[in-house]
Amino acid sequence: MAVTFGLNLLRRRVGDERLRTLMGASPVGAALRGIGVGFITPFCTYSAIPVLVSLRRAGVTPAGYAAFIVAAPVLDPILFGALVIIVGIPAAIIYLVVVFVASMVLALLAERADLDRFMKPLSRADVDGGPEPDIGTGPWRGLGKEWRPAMLSARALLRTMLPLLALGILIGLAIAAFLPAETVARVPVLSGDAAIPAAAAVGTFFYINTELFVPIADGLRAAGIGIGAVVALTIAGAGANVPEFVMLARLTSRKVLAVFGGYVFVVAMAAGLLVELLVA
Repeated sequence: MAVTFGLNLLRRRVGDERLRTLMGASPVGAALRGIGVGFITPFCTYSAIPVLVSLRRAGVTPAGYAAFIVAAPVLDPILFGALVIIVGIPAAIIYLVVVFVASMVLALLAERADLDRFMKPLSRADVDGGPEPDIGTGPWRGLGKEWRPAMLSARALLRTMLPLLALGILIGLAIAAFLPAETVARVPVLSGDAAIPAAAAVGTFFYINTELFVPIADGLRAAGIGIGAVVALTIAGAGANVPEFVMLARLTSRKVLAVFGGYVFVVAMAAGLLVELLVA
């Protein structure tokens, strides 16, 4: 809610037209700016969703917001630093390059396919019949007059997302309780030839942010899991996970979610295989 409140104020201060201009007119420019915003705002998947909503409301092209939603969770500078320590600089650089290229490719594909056609309406009136507080479309009126509409709009978004947010948190807690890192490390398939695809598949069910990643990755390395599998697990866990899908289901179609999940899985496997081929 705090992130949404701040973004509402920022959007009002900057203005939708200027925001669209800042995000770039061409698909490539929008994608690069979306990746840049994702890099300097290293949000977890939950915090990234309000930004996605704000970008869509401002009329940013699909290339811009698609690049952001992919880049924000996985291009975290702190996460990259942790990877440098755990798997080494060469593997961490491969991770960074693959994620950057994957974000660009998906952004351009989203633009070409006109992703807006598959996205659900944003206003509460369209979603559940309720009124949506208007944060205003005219000139900036000063913080004293703008904060209340921004807060009401943030609260309205929270109400629409709250049931799914609660479900996502419960799923995340259940996964953390029943699939701890020690259990995953003892899975035989993670130490064989199928370690990388298995790690990518397991990662889809994890919710991995920076705080969770460090002990999980460290535990897996200590248990003898290869660095390629650790990289695959990181991308899959940070870039696509069940709690995130629960949240995104409110914003897009199941077909898009399936494509997105499959894409992240393939990217995770590709990065893991490259690390094994070039570094391990």
